[in-house]
Amino acid sequence: MANMNDVASLAKVSRGTVSNYINGVKIKKELAKRIEQAIEELDYVPNQAARSLKKQTSDTIAFILPTIWTPFFAELTNYIQLELQKRNLKMLLCNSQNNYNLELDYVKMAKEEKVRGIITISYSDIDPYITANVPIVSIERYFNQQVPFVTSDNFQGARLAAEELYKRGATRLLMILRELPNNLGIYERMNGFIDYCKHKKIDYQVYLDKGNSKNFSQRIDQYLQEVYQEECRFDGIFTVTDRYGEYVMESFQRLAWDIPKDVQLIGFDGAKSYQNQPLVISSIAQDIKKIAEISVEELVNYDKDKDFQAKHILPVKFLNLKTTRELK
Repeated sequence: MANMNDVASLAKVSRGTVSNYINGVKIKKELAKRIEQAIEELDYVPNQAARSLKKQTSDTIAFILPTIWTPFFAELTNYIQLELQKRNLKMLLCNSQNNYNLELDYVKMAKEEKVRGIITISYSDIDPYITANVPIVSIERYFNQQVPFVTSDNFQGARLAAEELYKRGATRLLMILRELPNNLGIYERMNGFIDYCKHKKIDYQVYLDKGNSKNFSQRIDQYLQEVYQEECRFDGIFTVTDRYGEYVMESFQRLAWDIPKDVQLIGFDGAKSYQNQPLVISSIAQDIKKIAEISVEELVNYDKDKDFQAKHILPVKFLNLKTTRELK
């Protein structure tokens, strides 16, 4: 069985250089390529247990997210895993199912297992359990100045959605969202939408659902069936996620009005559940790959001695697909 000395000899580098490469320390690209080739040729497998014992930590990153049942979370998980693989790190995927106690269990487990760090999307009150003992990066949720924060420009994204609907002739706008405590991004989208409508003096309404997620699609359907029963009350709809947009499209299959002929629809995310999935709903697209890149970079280079950790607010763009009309 090959060992680290064999890899170093074949790659014509020192044992220390091989060790640095395996442990994620940045080395010259030329040396890294030779080491990669040697590892593949010798079928060398690093001793993970020994490495963890030596460093008092592991090469595993815990990724805690509320669900995997959305295209955004699915695509984000994929990109984060790819970014970790580039650094010879592994992912421990923790699906909290929006359960506060389960999130705390995952945080506790991550600390006990001495993971290298945690990337989290959390909408629960876990602030007291966020400590500097384990590096943590937060996506979408701002905790405090000691936790690096990565998000999209939700406020401007929602303004852009309202603007694109208005530019395409929609003058009576409806926004659909569900109440999610601690999800600042959702409320920034609501505020951005309202801000644009008020600025342009556009007739608008916000449907803010306060129920649970389980029957949300049925409640949206019931609301739309009532609103559109007699007339086309709104000719433009903005949903704070593409998934909510899918609920709207399903409801309109039982209505007399057509999307996008009578009612134009814009969602938010622009994400895919699988690589070759054709997108249908016009959307405000987040740069999901960039979110993953920055999150992993912040975690790998985390410096607990910094007074203020970085805040990254990434730009979004409009995808004009099949639920909005072309500009005249």
